Amino acid sequence: MHISSEEIAEMKEQSDEFMILRKNLHISFDVILGKGVSSTVYKGHLLGTAPLHEQLQNMRTEKFVDCDVAVKAANRFGQSEVEELFKEIQAMKLIEYHENVVCLLGWAFHHEALCLVLEIAEKDLLHYVTEFRETLQDIIPYDNFLSILSQITKDFGLCSSCDQTFSNQSSWTQKLPIKWLALESLTKRMFSEKSDVWSFGVLMYEMLSFGQIPYASMNNDELLVFLQSNGRLERPVNMTEELCEIMYSCWIKDMEKRPNFAQLQEKFDSF
Repeated sequence: MHISSEEIAEMKEQSDEFMILRKNLHISFDVILGKGVSSTVYKGHLLGTAPLHEQLQNMRTEKFVDCDVAVKAANRFGQSEVEELFKEIQAMKLIEYHENVVCLLGWAFHHEALCLVLEIAEKDLLHYVTEFRETLQDIIPYDNFLSILSQITKDFGLCSSCDQTFSNQSSWTQKLPIKWLALESLTKRMFSEKSDVWSFGVLMYEMLSFGQIPYASMNNDELLVFLQSNGRLERPVNMTEELCEIMYSCWIKDMEKRPNFAQLQEKFDSF
């Protein structure tokens, strides 16, 4: 879907209550917290009160005053990047504050480039699970892993209930995380709750393999052939039979036969 310049201006107007004045945001461009194909995240410092706290005025967000932040900026900045960032702002505003989601504190312009100002996370999930690679089997906190996976199914379930659209013919000019995409997303450019379920299955693999890269030895063309011929990731050594069954159910070729997030939540709650 293409968004016109007028629609971008309207989204900006709707987001103005989350705007941070440039003088209140210091960005340390020499401190990179993360970098992807489309954007880079820098460390920053916010002076004063974050717009999120000004809007919510509750105890959970009062820590967002004169605080370190993460600043996300697009690696290139054309109209499509503006569209994506403002859509991200609108989506994150709906979430407001959630203890398991990095929240949007506000947004700002830096030299006319749009930046998202986010809560800074001490540790992401990938770094958390990789710490257990050398840990003895009997002291790995599998209950924590299950709790995290259960919470993710609940949060995705809420997102799905907010958007009943079955599929989205996404612009294929966007850079997408190929190895996490469902087969129908790769072949038909279709995105839905069931394609998110496929991606959740890949997340399960990453967690229970303690951060192994999925399909590490394959390029994108090889991956597509592998998936079309019903190839799937191997079961991690530490994964139980019950969890393995759930993981493989997320990768059923026929999306109609995959569970939805409500059904996944029931399965995790039963453990």
